[in-house]
Amino acid sequence: MSAVTEKTNITISVDKSTRESFSNLCDGLGISVSSCIVALMKQAVRQQGVTLSMVDENGFTTQEANELKRRINELNEGHAEEHALIED
Repeated sequence: MSAVTEKTNITISVDKSTRESFSNLCDGLGISVSSCIVALMKQAVRQQGVTLSMVDENGFTTQEANELKRRINELNEGHAEEHALIED
């Protein structure tokens, strides 16, 4: 016989668009929003930390996006070298 665990509720405020997007993500993963949040909380407790991947809408970190912008600016300013394609 398993022990009964006392449950509690948590209430959070989030904008509607984020809530809907997260709900759609969870649906696609086959898990409820509540189950997903509980799993994230349990993982954080187990690892004693929270790992978040901070990326923009294109999937780039801030550092990657800045580097890409720098390289695009170099190209736009004419600072590019043409290299021969080397094929095996």
